[in-house]
Amino acid sequence: MKEFELIDLIKKWFAFNKGHENLILPIGDDCSVIIPPKGFWEVTTVDSLVEGNHFSLRYFSPSEIGQKTLRVNLSDLASMGARGPYFAWLVLAIPKSVTDRTLKGILGGIRRDCKRFGVTLAGGNITSSNEFQIHLTLTGWVKPRQALTRSGARAGDAVFVTGTIGASTLAYRQFKEGKTPDSRLLKRWANPMPKLAIGRFLAERKIASACSDVSDGIFQDMRHITEQSGVGAELWWDDLPIFPYLKKMNPTPSMIGFGEDYELLFTVPPKKVSLLAPINKEITRIGTITKNGFKVVDKSGKKVEVDNIGYIHIA
Repeated sequence: MKEFELIDLIKKWFAFNKGHENLILPIGDDCSVIIPPKGFWEVTTVDSLVEGNHFSLRYFSPSEIGQKTLRVNLSDLASMGARGPYFAWLVLAIPKSVTDRTLKGILGGIRRDCKRFGVTLAGGNITSSNEFQIHLTLTGWVKPRQALTRSGARAGDAVFVTGTIGASTLAYRQFKEGKTPDSRLLKRWANPMPKLAIGRFLAERKIASACSDVSDGIFQDMRHITEQSGVGAELWWDDLPIFPYLKKMNPTPSMIGFGEDYELLFTVPPKKVSLLAPINKEITRIGTITKNGFKVVDKSGKKVEVDNIGYIHIA
């Protein structure tokens, strides 16, 4: 498919975007023009997906690649407590080996999730490349001073995580080792689900003191929070909500801590823990914030080694 054929296809498939009241100038110009919702601050993120690292054309369907492109960015917005309307800018760096069928499948997955999550594709760029890459910029909105950040945790705060962790990590490791990823784990790697509602719940009710999505691994993302907040943390190994199928394997920290879980990791002051009651079934307490240091301990109090476990973007 040639460049302008692809652009015309995108304009046609995402024509439903044109009617959004906040999008003044949609796809087709050098820039897009957006009117911000009155009384909100903009929250913006950008993520890159590279073939052979973040996705596999062999093990992911084209639709799953498109959906993951959108969902990993939505997970970032969830961690800030952002709400819609969401606006996206898509960049495709396409090798000659990528077929029209694959491109249409990817765009179909993006289109489907744009409708599902209320995302408007506002623009982007297309270029040729030796490596298949997909980049997406996404914006959402928060009320003034309600954005969740990594820097608000204080000693004594409780540490929670949503959902389960570990499945994506092991699927990725199997893939990188040249093995066929276990289908039960692959599904989680290919199909993350952004926790938008929980992020908004925590932000709008001012419950969480700090928050991050679990993209680099539970241990590394906990360190991100402690470093930004100037505190320490103690996590409880036996309370980590490890994916049930993976838990049967007697997992080690390296099996569950690499990343790609896209859950929310957050801290809550003791006096606000009771406010979590409406989402108790979706979260697990896994530790506490301390004055300094970082450690993971088992139920006997023995330290579990987790140093250097987590996703490294540039080695």
